[in-house]
Amino acid sequence: MSSVSDPSDPSDAARPTLARRARLRWDAARARHVVVVPEGVLALTEEAAEVAALLDGRRSLADVIAAVAEAHPEAPREVIDADVRAYLRRLVERGYVTMEAP
Repeated sequence: MSSVSDPSDPSDAARPTLARRARLRWDAARARHVVVVPEGVLALTEEAAEVAALLDGRRSLADVIAAVAEAHPEAPREVIDADVRAYLRRLVERGYVTMEAP
């Protein structure tokens, strides 16, 4: 069984996934994607939803960053890398995402 890696400094091989209690859904009333947890709802921006959709537990952090970079070739790779890591760090801190060790 895999263990959860250090969320403050995940390795590129760590596999981010939505927490068991969290579900990515389309909210028609808000016209946006949301993450639903028992305590409430987190409304996502279009970019945040794009990243959240990649958090299937099979892709590594490096794979998620690469997929976002491929979808946005106009953005510098280092900016995407920093933004995705910061976003996932916040979601881990709030309990929406876990980082599974490789």
